[in-house]
Amino acid sequence: MDGHRADGSQSDALGELIGWTARTSWGLARIGFGLVRQLPGGAEVERGFRTVERAIATGARQWLEEVESHSEEETDPAPDDPDDQTEDAPKGQDLRERMGELLYRSAMTGREEATEDLYSGILRLITPDEARILAGLGDGSSYPVLHVAERGVVGGNARIVLRNGSTVGRSVGVSLAEETPHYLTRLQSLGLVEIGPALPDVDDQYELLQTDTRVREALSSPKPTKVVRRSVRMSALGTRFWQRCDPSSELGAG
Repeated sequence: MDGHRADGSQSDALGELIGWTARTSWGLARIGFGLVRQLPGGAEVERGFRTVERAIATGARQWLEEVESHSEEETDPAPDDPDDQTEDAPKGQDLRERMGELLYRSAMTGREEATEDLYSGILRLITPDEARILAGLGDGSSYPVLHVAERGVVGGNARIVLRNGSTVGRSVGVSLAEETPHYLTRLQSLGLVEIGPALPDVDDQYELLQTDTRVREALSSPKPTKVVRRSVRMSALGTRFWQRCDPSSELGAG
């Protein structure tokens, strides 16, 4: 604030002095320096005026340069922090770098590290409810599964209305039992579970499954539907994964 006041007072004083010089110059111009020199002490007046004039011109030039400098500092953006300067990478370059890193690691790692990478990747993908389903299947158990399909024409493919409705969700106590079909479909896509043929001698479980909310909704489709009995169990990959990651096991097998 003091700096601004000082600059302001200096500019005001300079303005007054410039105004005086202009008025004096105009007055002198009217009578001419030649006539002034002829007056008593006129030569001294002329020299004094010329000195003041040069001083004012020099001060005005310096003042204008300072004003210009301050103006540039205020308007020009400050230089960016080098740490904040991030050039936009060419499109796709980051993906290529990541792929290159994966290929390098693949060439440099052995079976043990590759297994750890695979299982770590799976753990990042599955949800807590899906982990609970794997725990329920980890002992080798199988559970009933129902698909609900529309009745197609002879020789045609029937559209699946609901896939992988199962009792496993409620049996193992997942939080979202109604999402069991979705969970099983995801686990199947990861290769951790497999859908097999219907289980024998458990008709009562299949009938109970048909009372499940999602199954009943699918069966209420406007088009004629049918149920397809299947079962779910752990796949070979799922079994190896669970043996390695089972928190109740002190020593996982590879």
